[in-house]
Amino acid sequence: MPQDVEKGLMQSTQNWLARISFFILIGVFTSWLFQSLRASTQRHLRDIQVDRETGLPNQAALKEDLHVALSSGRPRQEVSGSPAVILVRLQGLWEVMEAMGAQTADKVVRNLADRLSVSVHREHHIYRFSTSELLLLFFAESQAEVDSVASVVRSAGEHEAEINGIPLRVQLVAGSYLVERRVVEPDTVVNRARTALYAAIDSNEFYRSYDPVFDQKTAERVRLISSVRKGLKENQFSLYYQPKVCLKSGRHTGGEGLLRWFSSDGSMVLPGLFMPKLENTTLIDPVTRFVIRKACEDIRQHGLYPVSINFSAKNLMDSALVQSLGRIVSLYGIEPEKLEIEITEGALIRDPAHAKVAIESLRNQGFLVSLDDFGTGYSSFQYLAHLPLSGLKIDRAFVSGLNESSHARTVLSSIIKMAHSLKLQVTVEGIETGEQHQIVSDYGADTAQGFYYAKPLPVSDYINWKPGLNVDTVSS
Repeated sequence: MPQDVEKGLMQSTQNWLARISFFILIGVFTSWLFQSLRASTQRHLRDIQVDRETGLPNQAALKEDLHVALSSGRPRQEVSGSPAVILVRLQGLWEVMEAMGAQTADKVVRNLADRLSVSVHREHHIYRFSTSELLLLFFAESQAEVDSVASVVRSAGEHEAEINGIPLRVQLVAGSYLVERRVVEPDTVVNRARTALYAAIDSNEFYRSYDPVFDQKTAERVRLISSVRKGLKENQFSLYYQPKVCLKSGRHTGGEGLLRWFSSDGSMVLPGLFMPKLENTTLIDPVTRFVIRKACEDIRQHGLYPVSINFSAKNLMDSALVQSLGRIVSLYGIEPEKLEIEITEGALIRDPAHAKVAIESLRNQGFLVSLDDFGTGYSSFQYLAHLPLSGLKIDRAFVSGLNESSHARTVLSSIIKMAHSLKLQVTVEGIETGEQHQIVSDYGADTAQGFYYAKPLPVSDYINWKPGLNVDTVSS
């Protein structure tokens, strides 16, 4: 190229080399800048798809991988079957976080993920889906294969993890979904696994696989929660009391507070229709707090004898509620011994170690704690010697056959003697006849309740009730 066209001067060789070097430098710099930007973008994409605390892929990575799996049917041609997911929740992780900090909880999650990676012998990916949840993505030919992987998850969760020199184990619950048709969205896959997980929680099981019937139950749950919220707001709930009678003196010694729900039209919603469903929802907390508050108000206003109230498994696992109960009743000027907490065996089975801590906390605050429905589970006896209980309530199932069966009477007598040897107060529920009353009295039970004495009563009738007084005449 000429240096000056008008004068016809040509560029020197040095000038040519300088220009070429300049353009080469520009090209090299541009290439370096492009590669740097590309690498930075890739690092950023990796960062937003990785959970920083555990180094596991997160929801963003899952959504992308699920989209690929659902679109192509398989990530690689050698993998057969349909996409499947198992959503795993670490039930006790929040307690670990509260007691030992978020870093320890993150280590528990990572430890479980590592154990699953080693234990699941098929191609799979593990994601941290939320603070307390992991999700496994893999391909399976049948539901049986998915269930087999769930069994591996269960086994992995039964081992303790040693974190910072402390052995820790959290209870797991899981739900799965095997994609049957490709025309589903990633969110639908996860939602169906979550629906199955909720079904497992409702049935107190470790694991359930998705069933379309669950969708209807989920809709019913949503409607129930909405109705209960409305009922609490509009004061549709009240507390009825079923008297307890001292079998030695025949005197009224207390009562059990039982929740009653009267809808807007005045009709009563039977407890069996809402309480079992309510116990596994987030609303069990405000409902239980209502029961506590109402019981304290009635005790203070009417000078009631001690009142027992029921704690669900979810209540017992709620450290905030358990630890603050003493402070709550003190706001009403109520002594803790005026309120007895009844827990079921199911609450103990769910997490025995945590249940023991919770019961100890309640007892240290001055509350009485009884084991309700005793004998309905296969392992009730093992709890009595190791938990700081104050009493037990023998289930009505042991009462119904007392008149006819000497075997039933022998079993009842043995339970009462065993409980007394452990310094436990014994209450027998479900007494409906004079004969049953006489038998449990002869065998040395301390207190009893049932329709033989009185049905559950509104507080206005309860405060006027006396042993031996016909219930129908209380308000007359």
